[in-house]
Amino acid sequence: MTPEPEGVPDVAALRRGAHERAAARPRRRFAGAVTDSVHDGVALRRYTPDLRRPGAAAVFLHGGYGLFGDLELQDGWCRRAAETFGVVVLSVDYRLAPEATLDDAVADALAAVDLLAGEGVDRLYLDGDSAGGAVAVLAASRTAHRLAGLLLTNPNLDLSLESYDDALPGGPGRELSTYALRAWTGVDPADAPRLQRSARGLPPTLVAVGERDSLRPEARDLADACRRDGVPCRLVELPGAEHGFVGTERAGEVLAEAAAFFDLG
Repeated sequence: MTPEPEGVPDVAALRRGAHERAAARPRRRFAGAVTDSVHDGVALRRYTPDLRRPGAAAVFLHGGYGLFGDLELQDGWCRRAAETFGVVVLSVDYRLAPEATLDDAVADALAAVDLLAGEGVDRLYLDGDSAGGAVAVLAASRTAHRLAGLLLTNPNLDLSLESYDDALPGGPGRELSTYALRAWTGVDPADAPRLQRSARGLPPTLVAVGERDSLRPEARDLADACRRDGVPCRLVELPGAEHGFVGTERAGEVLAEAAAFFDLG
């Protein structure tokens, strides 16, 4: 077997490991229905809480460096979000690098938004974690539908990694991020998008980031851009938290903040 070139990860192993770890977690109890489907070749998981607001729904985009992750990865977060907000949450198994591009992932997110809008949903939210935050920001800026809000947790926004803070120990790995973002964007890091620099066209936005996350600077930069561009925004920095807090009990703190900010309490 020919070895992988130096610096190139075993993506199949990353995907397999992430799926197995996620699938092994106990299912969070959920007062509602969870159903899987396929739309235009993209797998979707719909969380419909028993107590829900009519006409409101959220599209969720998972993390995973743009390389791995599926509908299992953040199943627990989606269940909590659907119950906390009282809305349908539609999780998207968007296409991944290196087989697909960031634009492909955004197209999958937009197809999910269109699907919900076609069902009569008129209060639409986008929710993206980590790499899914980049997908959510781009989808929010490109959709033809008016969005009610954008929720970002530990988002990858500076795809050049220029603002990545190596002094903060709780972030995603720089080496894997460098490979992944180059594969996802198709350009060298110096030419990669810096999504934190402008908030034009974004709906009201809540950004939550761990205090120890290497991505904290870009979360702060997006909040500053929202203020400059007149976009209502709340920045939540979780004391002591690292990247990936959505899989911990700290998730409840962020969801409570978001429910208040988006008037979904």
